[in-house]
Amino acid sequence: MRAQELASDSRAAVDNDAAASIVVYTAITAGYDDLREPPPRALPGAQFVAFLAAPQASPTWRTQPLYAGFDDPTRNAKIHKILPHRFFPAARYSLWLDGSVSIRGECGLDELVERYLADCDLAVFQHRVRTCVYQEASVCLQRGLDDANLIWRQVCGYAQEGYPSNAGLGECSV
Repeated sequence: MRAQELASDSRAAVDNDAAASIVVYTAITAGYDDLREPPPRALPGAQFVAFLAAPQASPTWRTQPLYAGFDDPTRNAKIHKILPHRFFPAARYSLWLDGSVSIRGECGLDELVERYLADCDLAVFQHRVRTCVYQEASVCLQRGLDDANLIWRQVCGYAQEGYPSNAGLGECSV
């Protein structure tokens, strides 16, 4: 199934009638994480959607089956991560959380949106260790996180297009 078809099929998971302006979403594959319940301050005005490989009970998260079109569980989760506009077309804002991430802090999600997205379309954390996509590729190669040839082709493509080193790197768990 193509990603566009997947997104169309999954729209039923979102309560469009509620017209939540913020959708918080996650995907958990291969029993890697457990759903983490958000604090009460995060609930107003937001919907919580979890794409899961195996059912997990939750009073907050609306669960949806995980797309399993890839042989790699990581890619099965990432398809949800990168297509929020397809999965949640009625949402004004979407907030991805890796399964290992918990919402913390004293303010609500609406305040975070106002603070960080008032003049931006996208907000990410700065990577806490690396400053460069080439450094990240090196770590991925060392750790065997994906096919080495695939990583090399991607990095060589960046270099051929003139992408500079040390141009910054996002920590995209949120």
